[in-house]
Amino acid sequence: MVDIFMKKLILLLFTLNFLLTGCSSKFAYNNIDWLMYWYIDDYVELDNSQKSLLDGHVEKWMHWHRQDELSEYKSQLTTLYKQISSGPVSQAQWLAHFALGKEHWVRFRDHVSPELASLAPHLTDKQVIDLFAELNELNEERIEKRKERTLEERLEKNIEDTQDNAKEFIGKLSPAQKTIIVTYADEFKSSFDLWMAYRQRIQKNAFEMLLNERHELDFPQRFLDLLSHPERYQDDELVTISQHNNQVYAAMLAELGQSLSAKQKKKALNELQNLIDDITDLQED
Repeated sequence: MVDIFMKKLILLLFTLNFLLTGCSSKFAYNNIDWLMYWYIDDYVELDNSQKSLLDGHVEKWMHWHRQDELSEYKSQLTTLYKQISSGPVSQAQWLAHFALGKEHWVRFRDHVSPELASLAPHLTDKQVIDLFAELNELNEERIEKRKERTLEERLEKNIEDTQDNAKEFIGKLSPAQKTIIVTYADEFKSSFDLWMAYRQRIQKNAFEMLLNERHELDFPQRFLDLLSHPERYQDDELVTISQHNNQVYAAMLAELGQSLSAKQKKKALNELQNLIDDITDLQED
């Protein structure tokens, strides 16, 4: 539940993905309330009293996030701007940015999880069943979609996506830069099966707790423990592969950074400055 519902919802609402959304980010951030219900409706239909309860929490979360968290994002982007300016950015520096990105998510998760746990008992049995039926359907769709592609097709798609992402940030890629991405693509290890197994384990436990135990006195604390420690449902192999892939991705970014032309470096810095300016505008709203 955490990874496919709460995490995706929070990423949308409070725009950790705001670092990638460009001109629409400020609009999304400032219209959290109706965007949230539009998104939640894909999973579960809340009644008016439930929406009213959630409204109060969202208002507090937004105030905290605007006052405290946006400055953390701005600080990280400013550091990255300076590093690219004097660059190239090393593998170790990229890994540090990955770690900071995770800290942003964990900090937000830990801030809102206690209140989410207190709201959970207000769900009805039907809402719980509908929610997890939707989550299970999404899991199956992902599994089936993956089966439709051969290993070679998956690799080709990963390469294409990575090149497109790089192009968005630095502009047209040189043949050598495309080759860098192709070379590193072979080094990534697939974690899909392990990740899906992890999702299904945590969703199964969340479903059983919500359906059968949400009215017990100690439920909020036990559900909070599940929300706050999702890593307990990961196996060691998934953790090892994730760490390996982070190392590979950071190495690839470092090598790409060394290959930047003056024009590409200027575009990257402009993209970062635009994001920093967006955050400044949001802080001042």
